[in-house]
Amino acid sequence: MALVMVAPTQTLVEVQLVTATALKLDSQIRLPSGSYRALGKGVARLVTKVRGGEGFGRWEGYVARGVARNLRDAYVHQLASAFAAAGYLPEGQASYAVGAERHTRYLFSAPDGRQVLLYVIEAPDALVWLVGWSG
Repeated sequence: MALVMVAPTQTLVEVQLVTATALKLDSQIRLPSGSYRALGKGVARLVTKVRGGEGFGRWEGYVARGVARNLRDAYVHQLASAFAAAGYLPEGQASYAVGAERHTRYLFSAPDGRQVLLYVIEAPDALVWLVGWSG
């Protein structure tokens, strides 16, 4: 029974530590990272899957696997809250089925016209989220 209690506690602590890395493009926004690895050059391959990504650039990509993959709603909520705190408010959302994957597109806009696109890909073995910036 003690082993069952250790795993969830460790996961929650890890998720809290994940929020410590700041996004380079807007220092007010924090994206989950930590044990979830940023994808460097692999981001370009994933960006080709983004619907409606025209006009967005400086993409960052993150992946959650295993148990962390099931925290999709928590990641999206955390990011939406961080965007709102930085002045980017929700403008629209759309979901698509692409083979075995589910893609969800979230658009956020700032009063000055800048936009952020959060694109979530739910694959059978991983959760991918991509963040792209306008202009």
